Amino acid sequence: MKRNEHSKTYNRPAPVEGLPESPELEKAVLGALILEPEQLSDVSEIVEISAFHNANNGKIYGVMLSMLERGEKIDLCTLADRPELKGREMLRYLTTLTNAVGSGINVLDHARKLRDTEIRRRMCLFGHELAARAVSDPDGVMDWAVAGITAIADRAIRADDIAPLSEVVRATLNDLERRQQARQAGECIGIPTGLQRLDALTGGWRGGQLVVLAGRPGTGKSATMLHFARTAAVAGVPVCVYSAEMPNTQLAGRMLVGGSGVNSGSFRTGDIDADGWRELERAAAELSALPVYLNDRANITMGTIRSQCKAMHRRGRCGMVIIDYLQLLDTTSRNVQSTREREIAAASRSAKLLAKELDVPVALLSQLSRKIEERADKAPMLSDLRESGAIEQDADMVLFLDRPAMYGAQTINTNRYGLISSDGVGIMHVAKNREGATGRIYFRHNKSLTRITDYDSPATDVIGEPGPF
Repeated sequence: MKRNEHSKTYNRPAPVEGLPESPELEKAVLGALILEPEQLSDVSEIVEISAFHNANNGKIYGVMLSMLERGEKIDLCTLADRPELKGREMLRYLTTLTNAVGSGINVLDHARKLRDTEIRRRMCLFGHELAARAVSDPDGVMDWAVAGITAIADRAIRADDIAPLSEVVRATLNDLERRQQARQAGECIGIPTGLQRLDALTGGWRGGQLVVLAGRPGTGKSATMLHFARTAAVAGVPVCVYSAEMPNTQLAGRMLVGGSGVNSGSFRTGDIDADGWRELERAAAELSALPVYLNDRANITMGTIRSQCKAMHRRGRCGMVIIDYLQLLDTTSRNVQSTREREIAAASRSAKLLAKELDVPVALLSQLSRKIEERADKAPMLSDLRESGAIEQDADMVLFLDRPAMYGAQTINTNRYGLISSDGVGIMHVAKNREGATGRIYFRHNKSLTRITDYDSPATDVIGEPGPF
């Protein structure tokens, strides 16, 4: 039962003419509830006290909710006996309410219309306050606006969105059948990752998942992110990439180098011959056809990312979100008592909510703490996630990138391949997988980290080249 009487409301007096209201609907709902109070528990899940623009109507509805909580009988006489509603005028008004409707048969429809009227009223008042704040507080108005419109949207969520178990069971079986068909056809169940071993272990990316990809600087987080983005886009999934670390041109350059096979050092210095230009033009044409959208705005907030992704999703342009990376987002809070850990935790939680709201996978890149450098065993652990344990809690999947060659290791001891050279080889540790198994994925990469393949792929696919791009 919803009784948020003390929450912030936009139903305050304001110099706004023509606010949406419906006295007839308010009376119809109250009259129907007096006649058929057994409907009150359902109505209370649709409208709150604030939905009643008339103060007396709101008071009556609040008294009825209080009586329902205490299990008291609700009718015309018991309402009139309540101290808050005593008086001849109030009794006369209660009587007119019951005369306004013949029965309570349509009360749920009336309640939904009343809630929609309240939402429109809130939007009007929000718009007027937004205009005032845009003048008086231009620096803070964007975050305030995002938070405000999100709060109104959350209140607009319909109570009948709750689903009976029978429907959920049927949907679950239908989804299982789809996964079985994909498996039998040798296809990835979810969005392909671009690494067959990772697809086999995780089933690919799924809607609603928060995937955290973490590693120390230089391990290849951004390169792996671009690999994931390109693979998803090739599969027809539109990808929104937010990079707080690199400009869009550098991201596109990495993708062009990886797609064309030209030397990264030559690309950086502009030393490209005719054959190289042909390969770059070919790669450019392929990349231009992919549904990948880039945003390299510095100091971007999670609120801004969520708003833009929702807008892109409505246009069919957001099937996966990649954020590079968490610690570079603008997480500053106006709460002076807030800590860095709390701000990072709030951003991580916001990323998870975005994945759930849009039913798309969200890949969130994150730094690992320096504790790894102090250990003899450099393999990352969940406790190495930098600045907040909430990241581990929110994530459905945690992937760690590890390149033993960075720490001077010449070989890697593996269960699957035995003792292998560390040159051009990376390890992806699946440290957490809420829907499946964990384990290690070995992959090959070139020196510029612009091309990544499964370890089982021929080594010629990732021929090394001098110098990082």
